[in-house]
Amino acid sequence: MNRTQNAQHKPLIPASYSLLLLSFASIFLEIALTRLFSTLFYPPYVFAIISLAVLGLGLGAALAAWRAPWRAAARLPLYLSLGGLLALALLLTAVFTASLDLHGGLLALVPLPYFWLGLGLATFFSANPADSPRLYRADLLGAGLGALAAVPLLNSLGALNAVLLAAAGLGLAALLAARRPGPAPLPMVAIGLALVGLLTNLAFNWLDVPMGQLAAPKPITNSLRAGGRIIATEWDAFARTDLVDPGGGKPYELYLDGAAGSVMPPSGDLNLLRTDIGFFPFATQQPRQVLVIGPGGGLDVWFALHGRAQQVTAVEINPASVTLVNRYATYHGDLYRQPGVRLLVDEGRSVLRREARQYDLIYLSQVVTLAAERGGYALTENTIYTVEAFQEYLAHLRPGGQIAMKLYDELTLTRAVVTAVTALAQARGLSEAEAMRHLAVFLDGDAEPPVPLLLVQADPFERDAGLALAGVAAQVGFVPLFVPDVAGGPTLQAILAGEATTADIISETTSDVTPTSDDRPFFYQFEPGLPQSLRPLLWGLGGMVLAGGALLFLAQRRYSTGAERYAPLYFAALGAGFILLEIAVIQQTRLFLGHPTLAVTTVLAVLLLAGGLGSGWAGRWPDHVQLKRLPVVAAAIALLALLWLAGWPWLARQFVAGSPALRIGLVAISLTPLALLLGMPFPLGLRRVGQFEAGDRHVALGWAVNGVMTVAGSVLAVTAAMLAGFGSVLLFGAGFYGVAALLAWRVLVGRAPQ
Repeated sequence: MNRTQNAQHKPLIPASYSLLLLSFASIFLEIALTRLFSTLFYPPYVFAIISLAVLGLGLGAALAAWRAPWRAAARLPLYLSLGGLLALALLLTAVFTASLDLHGGLLALVPLPYFWLGLGLATFFSANPADSPRLYRADLLGAGLGALAAVPLLNSLGALNAVLLAAAGLGLAALLAARRPGPAPLPMVAIGLALVGLLTNLAFNWLDVPMGQLAAPKPITNSLRAGGRIIATEWDAFARTDLVDPGGGKPYELYLDGAAGSVMPPSGDLNLLRTDIGFFPFATQQPRQVLVIGPGGGLDVWFALHGRAQQVTAVEINPASVTLVNRYATYHGDLYRQPGVRLLVDEGRSVLRREARQYDLIYLSQVVTLAAERGGYALTENTIYTVEAFQEYLAHLRPGGQIAMKLYDELTLTRAVVTAVTALAQARGLSEAEAMRHLAVFLDGDAEPPVPLLLVQADPFERDAGLALAGVAAQVGFVPLFVPDVAGGPTLQAILAGEATTADIISETTSDVTPTSDDRPFFYQFEPGLPQSLRPLLWGLGGMVLAGGALLFLAQRRYSTGAERYAPLYFAALGAGFILLEIAVIQQTRLFLGHPTLAVTTVLAVLLLAGGLGSGWAGRWPDHVQLKRLPVVAAAIALLALLWLAGWPWLARQFVAGSPALRIGLVAISLTPLALLLGMPFPLGLRRVGQFEAGDRHVALGWAVNGVMTVAGSVLAVTAAMLAGFGSVLLFGAGFYGVAALLAWRVLVGRAPQ
């Protein structure tokens, strides 16, 4: 072959640029799909879908490891184009079959685009194993930039258009991967279809989720089927927010992802003041200083103003809710711009930690979002109803002040009571009997279903005050379920008398009503152990890992050296360890940063961008140094992760009152040393196995095992968090890196290339 012919087969653009764009589009697609599927389904199902997407990456890499022809670099444009085209097909299928109960069929489609992307990733690295650190730098930098861009792009485009843009990005990555000059038909088709779909949807809105026809039983669907209509919609990086006119003269309703609903009160209708139990603490307490956590459509602020509050601080985590409430100011009397009302788009406890304000009433009304972040089910629960949360609320009450919680049903009430008693006992050194004197419980039996209200007072309820409170409740039609020395069922009265404990309530309840903590914040998870919705995924994935492991063991027996035979275990440990650390760190920093979306974006960006720099740095080490440092780096990651877990709570307490920029910077600085090291073990391992005979196969196999174990690690993270807490998730992650260090030392180091 002459030089001219040889030049025609060289990449027109360096592989790192195509790989960077592939990683950018791939993670952006994953985040956009998370937003789309959390609108269509509930979080457990979203978690299954995203897990299968990541699993597709591993399966695609496995095919590359199985057959050498599939690792041909000339096929990269085909693989990436198919990834983009199948992303379009997945989007259209998910939207146009949203009214059909095709969950199983949709699950089968989710891995398909990622299968081809996984095949593409394995091919990139198999073709250039010696350049693994440089390529991995491009991979991580692209993913980090994708994570950073996801929030502004989702805020401006919404989830549906974001998927279309991601598909166009994959098509462009395919075009950049072309190894010969001239037209590349399939990449151009992928780019063209995606861009035409994006531009026409922006212009004509032909693609939309049919919220009134969803197969998933979401509250918004019931409202729309009963005659309601959507009058406004906002998509952003946090949720899809819909404002619904239910018709029949009823107040407007605001929904997050079609599930978490709240009321927007009309300014001239005072009927809600008489019939909603949520107004009860405002009417009886008449608080001057009020904190409302999660005002949603504005009803709680409306209650506070009609209760003659002088200062109202309303903290709303969803910016789109604020946008819609302000847009319809004439409907409700411009609630958020009234004198004395201060509105913050933030997280309630984060605000409390940063401010020294005291309140007469801290009010929470059925606070839940059900908005799934990228981490899926592991990250959907907030920390509003934990023992630590109650303790912070109590610390910010004035003498005689109250916490008021409007809850959903008997189970949420029972867990809230148990959690409140535990918080009072721990924070103030009270016995459970003494703690019960700070509680009162009322029920609106006319609501459908009946709605309970829990009051937790800074001071014990005096008998005369309790009698007056119970009398007012009975007068307006509410049932006093428990008021110290006035009313109450036998179980709560027994605790008040010191004849029983909350442990008796827990043991006598078939559901799990143990108090929740910041480490285990799953307030709405009442099934003992793991939820039923998660078990099929756990067993299915466990079976797949065992079966795949058995097949891999049989396939690896043909190799004579231990390095070649057992190297996949090293990449398995890295895959599980990385995702465990990622999920744990996101959860640990959420309260400090003040918003779950900000926490996900910040942590992902730091881990990926700094990891990319670390990979490039390690690639500059001499060959003999890289191999010797491999086990040291993995062990250092385990140690740094443990040190971060031990030191982060103290560090967060010192700077909790800092500005947003300061808090983001502190998270970035504290994680950067760990993130730099996290970018090293995987590419160095790929470079090492690339030196084996049939090294390109071992590189592809490393990608395959790493991808599958990333999914297994995410499921392990959920399991560990529910059973033992998020602290254990980080410990498991550090443990996997310890295993990787041992495997690197015993298996990869000290062997000459075969």
